[in-house]
Amino acid sequence: MIKIGLCGATGRMGLAINQIIDKFADKCVIVAEFSRTQRNIELTDFCNISDVIIDFSSPNLLEELLECSKTYNTKLVIGTTGLEENHLQRLQQAALNKAIIYSANMSIGANVIAKLAMDAARMLDNEYDIEILDIHHRLKRDAPSGTALMYGKLLSAVRGINFDQDNLYTVNRNGVRDSGTIGFASLRGGGYTGEHEIIFAGNDEVITIKHQTLNRKVFAEGAIAAACWIIDKQPGLYSMLDML
Repeated sequence: MIKIGLCGATGRMGLAINQIIDKFADKCVIVAEFSRTQRNIELTDFCNISDVIIDFSSPNLLEELLECSKTYNTKLVIGTTGLEENHLQRLQQAALNKAIIYSANMSIGANVIAKLAMDAARMLDNEYDIEILDIHHRLKRDAPSGTALMYGKLLSAVRGINFDQDNLYTVNRNGVRDSGTIGFASLRGGGYTGEHEIIFAGNDEVITIKHQTLNRKVFAEGAIAAACWIIDKQPGLYSMLDML
C-alpha cells in the first residue's frame, strides 16, 4: 500500500483528491495532510511518513518542501502551477537524488493532446502558424496558463525554436507576424475549469486540437496515477508524458 502525503490539502485540488482517493483504495492511502493555513504536522514529519507526496500548494512552499524531503527517500508529484525558472532549476537539482514527476497539468487528456500536437508539428512545416489559446476561471492568477506554456515549450523543441526569445507571448501584437513563432492568447472569466486549444493555421486549412476539462477530478485522478507510477522509479525529473 503506497502511503501518500497530500501537500496543499485545503486547496481546490487537495479537496478534489480527498473526494476520489477511495477509488484507489487497493493501491494507496493518504497518511498525512499539510497546508500553510492548517499546519497540523511538521513538514519534516510529513515527509518522513510519506512514500510519495502529491503537491498542489504554492510556489512559495516548494523550496521548503524540497529541503525537508531531502533527508528521506520521498518521491514527489508536483502539480503546483505558477512555477518560475528558479523553481524548475530547484526541481532539476533535487531530481538528481530522488524521483520527481512534474507537470503543469495532471490531466491524462491534456497530456494526450500534447503528444498529438507534437506529432502534428513534426508533420506540418513552418507555413502553419501555431497559436495556443487557454481559457480559465476569473480567479486564475497566471496567464498564459502553465499548461499553455508547457505546450509552447514542447512545440518549440519540435520546431527548433528558441522558446524564450522567439515566442509571441501576448495578444497585444503590432505589425505582421514573424514566421516560425508560437502565439499565445488567454481568456479569463466565470467558472471555466480549464480549456486549451492548439491551432495550426495554414494558408488554406486550419487544424485544431482541443482539450476541455469538465471537472477538477481529472487532475486529481492523474496526480494519484502519477504517484502510483513513480513509486518504483529511479532518481530523475519525469513528466506525465513519461508516464503515458
